[in-house]
Amino acid sequence: MKRISSLLKIAHFIVICACMLTGCVEEYEADLPESETNLLVVNGTIRSNEKSEFYITRSIPPNDHSSDYYYVNNSYTWDAQTVYYAKVTICGTDGSEYECPIQDSGYYSCNTPALDPNVSYYVRIECDGDIYQSNPEKPLHTPDIEKLEYYQKGDLEDIQILLTTGEPDDPTQTAYYTWEYTETWEVRPKRHTAIYYDVEAQKAMDIPQDELYPEKGWKTADSKAILTESTAHYVGGKFTKYQLLDISYKNERIAWNYCNEVTQRAISKAEYEYNKACVEAGWEMGGLFTPQPSALPSNIRCTTSSKRALGFVGCSLNTVSKRVYIDGHDIYREVPQPGPYIKLEDCTEIDCEKMVYQGLILYIWDDKRLIQQPLTTWWAYPADFDVRLSGATTTKPDYMPPFE
Repeated sequence: MKRISSLLKIAHFIVICACMLTGCVEEYEADLPESETNLLVVNGTIRSNEKSEFYITRSIPPNDHSSDYYYVNNSYTWDAQTVYYAKVTICGTDGSEYECPIQDSGYYSCNTPALDPNVSYYVRIECDGDIYQSNPEKPLHTPDIEKLEYYQKGDLEDIQILLTTGEPDDPTQTAYYTWEYTETWEVRPKRHTAIYYDVEAQKAMDIPQDELYPEKGWKTADSKAILTESTAHYVGGKFTKYQLLDISYKNERIAWNYCNEVTQRAISKAEYEYNKACVEAGWEMGGLFTPQPSALPSNIRCTTSSKRALGFVGCSLNTVSKRVYIDGHDIYREVPQPGPYIKLEDCTEIDCEKMVYQGLILYIWDDKRLIQQPLTTWWAYPADFDVRLSGATTTKPDYMPPFE
């Protein structure tokens, strides 16, 4: 999961938010020492028998305007200064090494073989003449997900995704977890049509069978927020019906068929504290008293100079995944409604031509002119007919119903 890499802009962002609330228009310039800027930021996980990925960036000074703020998905974000020239290697205290070349996505990654649970592993990063490395950690075993389910209390209530973990390795010890999930859901057109207006023929024509709008589509999205928790306040060192997220009954994701694949990973107490600090400093800002980014815990250090680094690299012996499915017919939900339409009464061919040039789609053609009655047509916008326009694919994932 991607972390916000430009951590040093958080202090600047908090003040911007405060100014927005108070009507202040003056720009705040954080007075941070030079040693606290342009820091290497590393996030990722060493994973046994899986792909290990590491995202490496440089922190951007608060008064550096080379990267502006953008408002995306109800939150502010900014461009990260991705590092494209580092040498990244996974190292074991037994002398094993696995090089991770950079990929097109900006991540450094490699398919890591099975790790020895008795060996400690770390990441070594050679960048700009310096060498950084994470603290060596033994790979942690992750217990199973015993149950992943959904629950809706009643009509007009949101749908909760609930998780129960399997028995921990040691019930007397506090366990720490982090979760990621991938949602996939079916979408359907809000309107249907099998006709179109042919401008040259000046009449409605049948859409060829192989050109009809698709009846279904599928969308996929990965989780964005950091989901992390400890069993410190849970009996037996496990979670029972722990709420990972809830979904509004009005959301299109649960209108038809929905799937959520949750991946669970056991983490160290240090990584848990780092995750919590990131949430407090980035996603759940509590005001001007939020800890400064430079105060975030980190297990990355520079071994060749006094330079600081931010971020955290965990080490995992395994991860576990489980899927939950929701059939929209089994819950109370509101199916997405079609958008506005235009009804043309006593319509002419010129009127129809104008609709076509404006990008509207014909879906009802009621021509009664042969019996001295008017031509009436109905038009709507393309997004109501074509699910592909909202980002859906027409290739059904094999893990989505109906199953063959």
